[in-house]
Amino acid sequence: MNNTLLRIKKVEQYIERSLDEDLSVEKLAAQACYSVFHFHRLFKAYFGESVYAYKKRLLLERSVKQLVHSQQSITEIALNAGYENQSAFNKAFRQMFGQTPTQCRQQKNLHCSPSHLTNKVKTMQVDIIQLQPISIISARGRGDYATAANQAWSCLMHFMYSNRYMQKQTRMFGITYDDPSVTEPDNIRYDACVSNDQQLTVSGELANSIIQGGTYARALHKGPYERLNTTYEYLFYQWLPESQYQLRDLPPFEKYLNRDPRRTKPENLRTEVYIPVMR
Repeated sequence: MNNTLLRIKKVEQYIERSLDEDLSVEKLAAQACYSVFHFHRLFKAYFGESVYAYKKRLLLERSVKQLVHSQQSITEIALNAGYENQSAFNKAFRQMFGQTPTQCRQQKNLHCSPSHLTNKVKTMQVDIIQLQPISIISARGRGDYATAANQAWSCLMHFMYSNRYMQKQTRMFGITYDDPSVTEPDNIRYDACVSNDQQLTVSGELANSIIQGGTYARALHKGPYERLNTTYEYLFYQWLPESQYQLRDLPPFEKYLNRDPRRTKPENLRTEVYIPVMR
């Protein structure tokens, strides 16, 4: 990956970490070490949308989770998404998703009813656990989850195996930032991650990061990765509304329990799914 894209990707990560801050284009351009003029052009060339549109989209997509899974008022959610009033938020939300925030909240999902979703899974064991922060090395993929995961793992595993860093105790994770029912496939983000037990410092296409600690709901998914959506749907649309918990503003993640998924039959794959929650 060339130096220009690496610098733009660092800005992407900075925006994701700072969605609730006042991010001026001048500040972001300085992060990438470019003039404002060049930064505008490079960012749009890479992401297909301006910095303003990119941040606006992430905030609106986040607002869907808040409407469905939180008790915040629509006015509060509108303000959190950067809108001065609910009317402006309603208009932007409808333009992006084809329905109003109220409709989204009433039906608990953008495109289908929760009863349709949860018919796929009757019940699952869900444990509430406390996690310490996990130091990781990550690689980013973009596109539908199958494409993004392939991109990210190919990059990360090449680095780990070619440098003989992969060890028996190395844990493998995937961070899933976006809901495919909300985010267009080309914009979906996925991070392939390994535990950084050796405290390596990386650069280029790889990043040093942390899976945040705290309270998580954990469920065990059994079977192919292609059916992970059924476990997520159960957790978000059946277990969570009936629990005493609500979501924290962090992405869910997956822990892959099979040492070599490529040599494991799909029906024997085991994946722990973690969603960040609080009372």
